[in-house]
Amino acid sequence: MTSNSSTEPSARRRLRIVSWNCHGSIGRGGRCDPERTLAVIAALDPDILALQEVDGRSHLGRRALAFEFFAARLGGYLVEARTVPRERRDYGHLLWSRGRVLRSGVHFLPGGRIEPRAAVDAVCQTALGPVRVLATHLGLGPWSRRVQARFLASTIGADAGQLVALGDFNEWRQGGPVDAALCERLPVRVSVPSWPARWPLVHMDRLYASSAFQATARAVPAWMAHASDHLPLVVDLLPAEPSGITAAPGPRRTSLP
Repeated sequence: MTSNSSTEPSARRRLRIVSWNCHGSIGRGGRCDPERTLAVIAALDPDILALQEVDGRSHLGRRALAFEFFAARLGGYLVEARTVPRERRDYGHLLWSRGRVLRSGVHFLPGGRIEPRAAVDAVCQTALGPVRVLATHLGLGPWSRRVQARFLASTIGADAGQLVALGDFNEWRQGGPVDAALCERLPVRVSVPSWPARWPLVHMDRLYASSAFQATARAVPAWMAHASDHLPLVVDLLPAEPSGITAAPGPRRTSLP
């Protein structure tokens, strides 16, 4: 995936992170279109991408070998969490990085009563230096989400350094148990309405970051609402100002800067 980023010094220091539940590449009209998914990703031009519902379950109308498709087309560096493995029909989520992945692993989360849940844990080389990224897709049940969020929080030390956690947290209520568990360790939060894509009302897709960063949510073009049942969450990170923590959500459904 080629970069359209500016060569200005401020742009080189910016880190663009995208979290998107691509819904198995099924958008409006019920058509599975991985090429459309790639077009959205290319237009957003992320440095780091967390992509949920990578879905090769062809018996449910998805395209087989979904992980292999994205690995071949995205380039860069990938870490996969195949939570429901089947031959040629794996389901799960992935983390993609433009820069080299220095270290990676996958945590399988507690409380996966409906389906297994996991979190990718990777350190990525970026324009801001090494950044640890926790990328996840939490469970549907309130109890599962609570124990999974506590587990994620337990992996974060007292000094988080440069760390972000992001993904589809499946929590409808702002200030809920997931939010409380992660904000205690990662006080910079960005969440904007992202679901359902056509009339976004719920802050399911979020980014939490350590106080090493200031964060700004970026708008996405209206056409991206056709590509999934979630809108992408697009966040630009910069080093924190000496005065403190900044998290500034922006408007939705306009053009990216």
